[in-house]
Amino acid sequence: MTCGCGSGFQCRLIEEGEAGRALLRYACQTCGCQVGIEADAREASRFFDHPVWTDEARHRLDRLPPYAACLVRHEVEEYAGRQRLTLISTGVMTEARSPGPVSWHPDAARRLSRIPDAVRAMARVELERTAQDREMPEVTVALMEEVKTRYFGLSAPA
Repeated sequence: MTCGCGSGFQCRLIEEGEAGRALLRYACQTCGCQVGIEADAREASRFFDHPVWTDEARHRLDRLPPYAACLVRHEVEEYAGRQRLTLISTGVMTEARSPGPVSWHPDAARRLSRIPDAVRAMARVELERTAQDREMPEVTVALMEEVKTRYFGLSAPA
């Protein structure tokens, strides 16, 4: 992309949003003009010609021990390449490291969107991992309640 001043834009920040969305923030290299693009994370792969990690995915990768981080990075980037994805989100990381994708029941997806941003990615990973361990094809509200009770001792009113 080219700015009105004639310089190119550079992607400065890639954030994961709700329900598989991504927010890409660009800034002009000369005048500092900023623009943002919100798109489906998979569709946002079209903006990049090489693997680019969202800030959340990079944070998760950086928290791994160094010997494991390089292996996970290679595994995830290989998976992304096979899927023709260049934007690597926490969702892509989960898919790459799991036996198969887990779908979300619409009610469960709505509930997930109401979880605070700070813990939503961790909740998504744990719920999908639990569903896969139980060979469930989708995450349901009942599973969410069970996991919430297991971790927090909380349950929904009957």
